[in-house]
Amino acid sequence: MNTDQLFLRGSSLKAFIVFIAFQLALIGAVFTAHRVQTDNGAVEVSNVYFLNEDGNRIRGKLFRPLSATEKAKHPGVLFVHGYQNNRESGDAYAIELGRRGFVTLSIDAIGRGNSDPPHDMDDPRFDQTFGARTSAKYLASLPFVDADRVGVMGHSMGAEYSYWIALADPSIRAVAIIGNAYDKRATRDRPQNMIMIIGEFDEFRDRFTGTTNIMEQWMKTETTLNAFPVANPQFNATYGDFAKGTARRVFVTRISHVQESHSRACIAEALDWMRLALNPPEQLWKDKDDQRWPVKEAMTLLAMLAGFLSLLPLGLIALRTRFFRPIRQRQTFGWACPDRQWWKFAAINGALMWLYLPLIMTLFAIHKFVVRVDKVFPMLLVDAIVWWFVIINIVGLILLRRWYRKESASGGLSWYDLGISHFRDRWGLDPGRIGRTVLLGLLLFVYLYFCEFLGEKLALVDYRFIYPLLSDLTPYRVLMFALYFPFILFGFLVLTSFVHGQLRRAEKSSWRQTYVSWTGRNILALISPLFLFLLVQYVPLLTTGFIPFEGPGGVFVVFIIELFFIMLTLTLVMIQSTWFYQITGTIYLSALMNALIVTWLFASSQVIAPIP
Repeated sequence: MNTDQLFLRGSSLKAFIVFIAFQLALIGAVFTAHRVQTDNGAVEVSNVYFLNEDGNRIRGKLFRPLSATEKAKHPGVLFVHGYQNNRESGDAYAIELGRRGFVTLSIDAIGRGNSDPPHDMDDPRFDQTFGARTSAKYLASLPFVDADRVGVMGHSMGAEYSYWIALADPSIRAVAIIGNAYDKRATRDRPQNMIMIIGEFDEFRDRFTGTTNIMEQWMKTETTLNAFPVANPQFNATYGDFAKGTARRVFVTRISHVQESHSRACIAEALDWMRLALNPPEQLWKDKDDQRWPVKEAMTLLAMLAGFLSLLPLGLIALRTRFFRPIRQRQTFGWACPDRQWWKFAAINGALMWLYLPLIMTLFAIHKFVVRVDKVFPMLLVDAIVWWFVIINIVGLILLRRWYRKESASGGLSWYDLGISHFRDRWGLDPGRIGRTVLLGLLLFVYLYFCEFLGEKLALVDYRFIYPLLSDLTPYRVLMFALYFPFILFGFLVLTSFVHGQLRRAEKSSWRQTYVSWTGRNILALISPLFLFLLVQYVPLLTTGFIPFEGPGGVFVVFIIELFFIMLTLTLVMIQSTWFYQITGTIYLSALMNALIVTWLFASSQVIAPIP
């Protein structure tokens, strides 16, 4: 085992220095993200809480320019995120609006983030806007907001809710529909000052517009002709009069659905539209292309990476202590998977991973025709992913055992050689070592959670990149953590046995080279099948406009977009998983840390609501 040198006396200082370096990077990233979202102190950013009309508590993130006061009221804009998102998903828009003098409220819609889960959605009193309507009223009621200059905008599902609000409430002076579309209820003056912003390659465009070719058909539809004041409206042209509330525009750019929430072009369009409709203070206006949000988005990713990477030296420091030292299994990694077999096993695993959509559709058939899954497991999107993860790992466990029986019979391979057993002569676990492993895993997890929690409480900065990833847990989401954790732990016990045992390559000449080689191979084995799956979807989409996997109402698209999130998650956990396997010699700390982190990720970031 070439990690022995890491446990020699005198090497502790290096690990401590590396740990401090990652901590400084984390603190610096959180500080920079905070400075960007507050425009270097010119915008006050705060948490706000209020009750929805049906009694649910809503959490919002309020961006108030310091120049907005009771005596100098500013226009207000509500941003509502998409289906599988939270309030920080609107930060790109909210930051830029705040910098330009708009009081901006970005909310966690009901069932998202830290807002309450939805009540009985079959109740006729249930708020179909998931809190957006109440949020618009709350924003308009703030003493430093001019209630006569309020606009709403949203992305995807949030755009639909924003449109509904603007249709029903004549006091809403402007609406930006991003990644969605208006419908036949729109007229030439209802809703007021409406812009539609959508990607040419938006995967939901057919569902939203009811067309088969948005570029050729949308501007000629009855829906558009009813809403626009000219007979032959064109894309990317403005019609009507802002003062009269009749301004209309459809902006199309060559991007997909996910990109719309973080697109400079889309944000510039929305900023300029709200400027023309709501008239913010001229002295605060900045060129629409002067955008700082990418820095904040990069810093939240850096903070998360620094937090993850700091687990590596911290775990090593802990394992050097007398109490945790017995966790380490000082064995020689004798088994090494031959290159040809590695590709064979990785391909079989890839084929299992490609059962993603069939397995998810099977679950939803059970949900619809046999038993309501969400009565017990309320997070339907998580249910689908965890179901897939558990099923393919059950199959994987069967295949692993078959392979092991063959290898152990012919070459004397043991579970101990693979780091799955604590005993050389049989499969078994030492209760004392397992207890210490669990304790160490929990301590490392608490440290990581505390880092994120502190950044969120002090600077309103969570861990995310395009997607919501890790944030603090409400009491209800703690229950969700407990509910899903056993299933995710089972999956990672099998997966770590596969990647660190069956797929393990030969050690290199140093522990550094070994870590890089093993980590790269593990990520390649897990990410390549999903990447190829995405190529099947997006190469035709981006070259011809054809969507191979769309499904009824675009349901397949929802889950295929989740693959980006899954790929990022698997990459992150393999970085720390390989390290803990390498320095402990067994799979158990790796599997436990993987399960704790991924369950936290699901419990904190995923939606609690039906799939639309």
